[in-house]
Amino acid sequence: MLALALALMPLPAEYNPSDVQAQPQAGPKVVQATGEQLLGIAADALEQGQTELATDIYEALLRDRDQKIRNEARFRLAGMAIARRDWVTAGTLLREILDSEPGAVRARIELARVQAEMGHSEAAQRTLREAQAGQLPSDVARFVERFSAALRDRKALGGSIQLAFAGDSNVNRAARSDTLGTVIGDFEIDDDARRTSGTGLSLQADGYFRRQFGNDATLLVRGGLSGDFYRQDRFNDVTAFGSAGPEFKVGKGLGRLQAGYQRRWFGGERFVDAITINFDWQRRLGKRSQFRTGINLVQQDFLENSLQDGDMFGAFAGIEHAFGTRTCAWANIGGARQPARDPAFSTASGSINAGVWREIGRASLVASATYQHLEADRRLAIFPERRREDFLRLSLGATLRALSWRGWAPQVRVIREKNSSSIEINRYNRVRAEAGIVRAF
Repeated sequence: MLALALALMPLPAEYNPSDVQAQPQAGPKVVQATGEQLLGIAADALEQGQTELATDIYEALLRDRDQKIRNEARFRLAGMAIARRDWVTAGTLLREILDSEPGAVRARIELARVQAEMGHSEAAQRTLREAQAGQLPSDVARFVERFSAALRDRKALGGSIQLAFAGDSNVNRAARSDTLGTVIGDFEIDDDARRTSGTGLSLQADGYFRRQFGNDATLLVRGGLSGDFYRQDRFNDVTAFGSAGPEFKVGKGLGRLQAGYQRRWFGGERFVDAITINFDWQRRLGKRSQFRTGINLVQQDFLENSLQDGDMFGAFAGIEHAFGTRTCAWANIGGARQPARDPAFSTASGSINAGVWREIGRASLVASATYQHLEADRRLAIFPERRREDFLRLSLGATLRALSWRGWAPQVRVIREKNSSSIEINRYNRVRAEAGIVRAF
């Protein structure tokens, strides 16, 4: 039983006094009612425009001992937040429901709606796949299908930002050795090329604008900035990009063609400029999976070494699958060919990436692994061998929603990298730890 003091407050007309026990006493009138009865009182109050009373009752019910009552109150508060377009509050409440009740299909569908309204269409699609991993009534399943198909047209303008403090054991990805072995002897490595540790700020920000043309085509304009910034600014690594192009239906999937420009700075100096053309295509495979494939062309201009200039061709394919309402996994394969003016800088590479995402209580865990093999066409004259490399990257991260504040939650991640190379200067090990904030839903 939950006691609620309703001092001098009129009850809704539909309220039936016989359903509760009134205890006469001096002062404010105290009314005792069950959680279900209070949900009814709040619903009636909301119908009569008594929003503050309804909100007070729902917020009081968040402390009810019955989890179903608490979650129903959260769901109704989320609905009120959606009505006033307070997406952060709505998303936070809906995520709290799913943390304690993963099978709450209504809450998961509404969370997808909130994510779509905020411009996070990929997250919304993933949330819908998680919903469809459960057992849905036929009418709900049809609604989810229509909602999923309409997601790409919902938001005209949006973006995201991620900030993290990062500690890195090897900010410049340098070899452990202080000397460089060549065919004519060993050379001492410059201080800036030696392994250096550091702590800095990691930033990822992007935005987009989308405009509909007809029923089947959309113009998408994107831009963004990512970088690692250190106290020793000679190790700052920053990349900016912009692109534009159409999204359109191709068969049973969605195609996206983008042309863009990218610039990278290292240590405050321009490092490489690139003109990019990308095409990718994605489609759903059943209710739980999504397939994606694409090709890209990149024309690169290296500012300090024109012998590296050339056109890079790449292709990839990947699949993502929801195993249930709390578990999702993905796998991708890719390859790239990078001819350069000097064949010693020309390379071919292949890669594979796989990962899993899992909700545990009020936390989300993400683990991933990437492997890449790369070979150069010829050896550089100064080195005894042709360049051959094996790169491995392991990552484990967690978003801690139990510590969320105003829709934001702390995120921690640990990354381990190892690059094995036939060229001594390219061999390195690296451990990186990040602590930052992301959206809690």
